[in-house]
Amino acid sequence: MKVFTNLNELIKRLYAERKLLHALFQARLRFDFSYDEALELVENEKNLRLLIDYGVIRQEGDLIELEEMYQHFFEDVLRLNEDITSSSVEENLQALKDNIDFYLKERKHPEVQGKYVRKIMRSLRNISTQASTKTIELKRVINDTFRQERNYEIKRSKLETNLATLESISSLIRQTERLLDEKKETLEVLTTDDRITRLILNVKIQFKDVFHSLIELERIIRDYLNQIDAHNRLVKHLRKLKYLKDQLTWERTTNVRDILDRCNHQNLETASYYSTKVSLSFLCNSDDAIDLIDQARKNISRIRTLKNTPATPLTENELLAECIVEDFVDTDSIANAFSASSQDLYSFVINYPYSQPQSRERKVEYYLEIIQNHYNKLLITGDWRQDGNVEYPLIYNLP
Repeated sequence: MKVFTNLNELIKRLYAERKLLHALFQARLRFDFSYDEALELVENEKNLRLLIDYGVIRQEGDLIELEEMYQHFFEDVLRLNEDITSSSVEENLQALKDNIDFYLKERKHPEVQGKYVRKIMRSLRNISTQASTKTIELKRVINDTFRQERNYEIKRSKLETNLATLESISSLIRQTERLLDEKKETLEVLTTDDRITRLILNVKIQFKDVFHSLIELERIIRDYLNQIDAHNRLVKHLRKLKYLKDQLTWERTTNVRDILDRCNHQNLETASYYSTKVSLSFLCNSDDAIDLIDQARKNISRIRTLKNTPATPLTENELLAECIVEDFVDTDSIANAFSASSQDLYSFVINYPYSQPQSRERKVEYYLEIIQNHYNKLLITGDWRQDGNVEYPLIYNLP
């Protein structure tokens, strides 16, 4: 297989055959793009053979398709990848660990340490970007799977795979946060300015947004799975009922007749409207027809007048923007956010970024409410701490 010698040659070739590449990318899920169809989208067969020789297109018999590396590149850039994995986040996490270790081993060579500092910052950016991108892609794939997959067994299997991917991304983000906390002292002295500190802060903020998205996606997946289970149960009941009906035993072995007797089938029927047409002889020969025609004309004129009448303009008071702020705190959301944290529960609740300022007494109430409602998900230790006049136990997430 030939290899492009430089980037300009690659870009030039891809741009020249952009129509064919666009058509192949659009048909990537059909696997039925023929060689003859491709010939219609290129200037000559030589150009098509060049793409095959250089590994841009793969030919199998009379069919052709994009090579995986180009297809994955286009899907990643356009965020259309159907195969969502956490491998890229995991690779960047491992690179972050390795570069921190390499930095520590090069204490005697500051110029070499600078290279690893840049690699550490790049890994941090890649982890946050990949986690956010994978979450967005995962949301699209979940919705497409539920709406478009017809086979319920395949649909359930794909959703369970998406749930496992979601959990792996969440676990990798937790590992990254744990690594940042463990190497905090090392990371703070990587640069003389506060670049690394600001980067770590931005990464943690982005992680927080991703965690909220992952929690919502988990709720959506489990809701979809419950709908699939409910549909499957309904189908099983209907099949069993049909079997009993075919055996002429459904009236004796089930209460189907009692249920049908209680149903009001008229509520399910559409309303019927019948129009009575007036005969032409009546309109031509009857004096009463003149009154009916005049009444119909007035009704039509009234309807047109109502349609053409503009609505009453809004007053200045109605145009004033008024904001209604409800001081409501959802402790379940705080508990879900705490599940992604390595802090103890009391510190997390006290330092949680509430939308409205909250007194310490109210925060203590939220703390107690979370313990009461999520007791089975918490690890309550025997260590106690003091915060003013509040004495509390150290509570963490279950490992």
